[in-house]
Amino acid sequence: MSSEDNKQVVRRFYDEVMGAGRVEVLDEVMVEDFIDHGEALFGSPRGRETLRQSIGAVHGILPGLYVSLHEIIAEGDLVGVRGTMRCRHGGNFLGVAGTGHELSWEGIAIFRLAAGRIAERWFNSDSISIFRQLGLAPSGAAVASELG
Repeated sequence: MSSEDNKQVVRRFYDEVMGAGRVEVLDEVMVEDFIDHGEALFGSPRGRETLRQSIGAVHGILPGLYVSLHEIIAEGDLVGVRGTMRCRHGGNFLGVAGTGHELSWEGIAIFRLAAGRIAERWFNSDSISIFRQLGLAPSGAAVASELG
C-alpha cells in the first residue's frame, strides 16, 4: 500500500474508532494480534479485542473524546501523528470522580502497518497535564516557585 493509503487507515482509526467510538471498525483497520507500545498512564494493550474493550471503557468515562490531528507523516509502512485529545471528564478517572470539565492533552504516535492494517503503535502523551487538570499534580508554576 502507498504512504497515502496508510495515512488514510490511521485517520480512520482516529476519526471512526477513537472519536466516534465505532470499535467495530477495528476489524477493518487493525490486525487481530495488534501490539501497543503505550506509556505508563494508558498502558500497552495486546490484541485488537483488548484495545476494543479499552476504547469502550474510555468512552464511558471520558465522553466526547476527540483527537485533532495536527500533523500526519508517512514513509513506507510507518505513519507518525501529532495531535490533541479532548474529552469531558464524565466518570471516575484515575480515582477522581467525574467533574464534567473538559480535559485536553497533546500526544504523538507512530504506527506500523502490515498489508494495509495497523499492526503496531508506539505512543506517548503529556500525561502530567492530565494529572494537573484533575488536581493530582501541582501546576508547572507551583513547581517552579518551589524550585526557586
